[in-house]
Amino acid sequence: MLGFILGTMTGGVMGVFAMCLFIAGKREDEALERCRMKPKEIIDHGVCICFVNSQGEELFRLADGESLVQNAPNGERNVSTCHYLDADSAMIDGKKWNLLEFAKEMEKRGIMFAPMELCQVSERG
Repeated sequence: MLGFILGTMTGGVMGVFAMCLFIAGKREDEALERCRMKPKEIIDHGVCICFVNSQGEELFRLADGESLVQNAPNGERNVSTCHYLDADSAMIDGKKWNLLEFAKEMEKRGIMFAPMELCQVSERG
């Protein structure tokens, strides 16, 4: 009898635990879907950070809050969070940069930079 009661209680607890996992998983899936949709909404509203090369030609765009990967010639790698300030500048890893000056400085140091996730590929024609 005691085994039946303990088995029932354990089964009930495991059922509640499994249901909590399913609910948490569904919420996480919904949050990820909102994140995937966010860049398109940001592009539609014109709030992307437009990264350029040292000649001022557009390379790629990042949404506000997305990450930029910087690879140094010595193999060192840095991931920076980028925040939109205005059309010509952004906060990159906590420092305010004019995007053209940023490109020139990275070229001078030999640092290659690229987005973690592509927000929008510039159209070339």
